[in-house]
Amino acid sequence: MTEVLAVIARIADELPSDCIRVAAKRIFKLPTRKVRGEAAIAAWDGTLSQTKLIQEFGVAVEASGCSPDEVSAALFASAETADYMNAQNAIDILWTGPKSTTVPVRRMEQSLCELIDSAKEKLLIVSFVAYKADKIYTAIRSAIERGVHVSFLTEASKENGGSLDVDPTVALKKKFPEAEFYRWENPDPAHPAVVHVKCAIADECNALVASANLTGAAMENNMELGLMIASRRVAGRMSAHFAALVTEHILKRI
Repeated sequence: MTEVLAVIARIADELPSDCIRVAAKRIFKLPTRKVRGEAAIAAWDGTLSQTKLIQEFGVAVEASGCSPDEVSAALFASAETADYMNAQNAIDILWTGPKSTTVPVRRMEQSLCELIDSAKEKLLIVSFVAYKADKIYTAIRSAIERGVHVSFLTEASKENGGSLDVDPTVALKKKFPEAEFYRWENPDPAHPAVVHVKCAIADECNALVASANLTGAAMENNMELGLMIASRRVAGRMSAHFAALVTEHILKRI
């Protein structure tokens, strides 16, 4: 049975769940006590039955001596698990810049506003710089007014150990005095390093990771690429990492 489960795990990773359910139903209806390899392969539609993966499935089922109930239950469970994991780990491509006629993508600015609007408790925004991002600022203000705890991490000015002529937090603090602001002070001046991360995390549920800074040009004009990740696991780990950097005094509140 172990070999069967190993092949079914690969099937769930590579094939549509609807196809898996169709095969599971056919195998469940088999009148035999054990599922023969040929029957296991024949349960799959069209060219799927000719693929190496389904051929391996047939061999594994034949060797296992499993019943139709056992094989179909494993297939049904794998399809349900795949659907659940896909729903929990949806990833969308985000883009600013020239469009193509081949691949539909979501706009960076719109997607970041949606992520901010989705926040109910916590919102972390990390960017190298931040200025002239009026639509994003409006969304952040709305989040604060509905009680969302907002935090920023940006690169520091040269005066404060960073690389910028002007510290972004000066203007951000005026706009969002209720927010918390953090700074990374590079402990090794002999090896210059900057806050080059660009991301946003909402409620440890959704995260946006992108090349774009929090600027009007990045949101509207530049060629920028990003990903929107709807995954509690990924967003939660990202949030926990930043929280640990604060706890360990690597990021300092200012």
